[in-house]
Amino acid sequence: MSRQDTIKDLTARLRRIERRAAPAAEREQSIGTGHAALDSVLPAGGLRRGTLLEWINGEGPGSGAATLALLAAGGLMRQQESGPAGTLAVVDRAGGFYTAAAAGLGLSPERILLVQAGTEDEWKWAVEQVLRSSAIDVALTWADSLDDRVFRRWQLAAELGGGVGMLVRSAEVVREASWASVRLMVRGCVGEESATGRRWSVRVLTGGVGRGAWRAGYQERDVLLELSDETGGLRLLPRLERAVPPGVSATG
Repeated sequence: MSRQDTIKDLTARLRRIERRAAPAAEREQSIGTGHAALDSVLPAGGLRRGTLLEWINGEGPGSGAATLALLAAGGLMRQQESGPAGTLAVVDRAGGFYTAAAAGLGLSPERILLVQAGTEDEWKWAVEQVLRSSAIDVALTWADSLDDRVFRRWQLAAELGGGVGMLVRSAEVVREASWASVRLMVRGCVGEESATGRRWSVRVLTGGVGRGAWRAGYQERDVLLELSDETGGLRLLPRLERAVPPGVSATG
């Protein structure tokens, strides 16, 4: 498909699902992710429309950044005050995204708009378009390397569209400037396997824009989250459960 055909196809699909842009007052309100454990980590107790969020893969295998991003996206899409659940746009330039895997995390395939970009320029353009569109509630893409000017354009596009943009990125970007309002470092918990689900350490990093959205008195900290294989829900684990090695009594 040529770039011109790609533009026509994406434009047509966005128009078919066009919705009214959220009022400014509504954008200032924090939106829950549908997972209280995850909301407790976020500075505003949730996310805000018209912003970008970075999910940064920490060191080690099985970081889980993309998994948590999809879980949060699904929760946000279900937080609609009226009408059906919202729409998730996934812009995939590597060809590694599978709708079936997202369905396993509770996302309806009918609510996912998958855009496969053939070149880097098409990818950057497609991400900006879905962020700019009021038809999209959540936009997700993978962006290890990103020019500051493109990053800024995406941030402005998100403000205009009123959705939430989620970027899954590698740990190498931590020292770079960011136009995201929230940056989350996600690390897989190697050696802390659970019989009931997968576990990740999550930390909100300092930096980014929109710090006024943070709760008063918020303190940066690491938390341990577990995704239940049985229920698909996230729970916040006590520090003690993380601190005591397997097989060692908590009382000594």
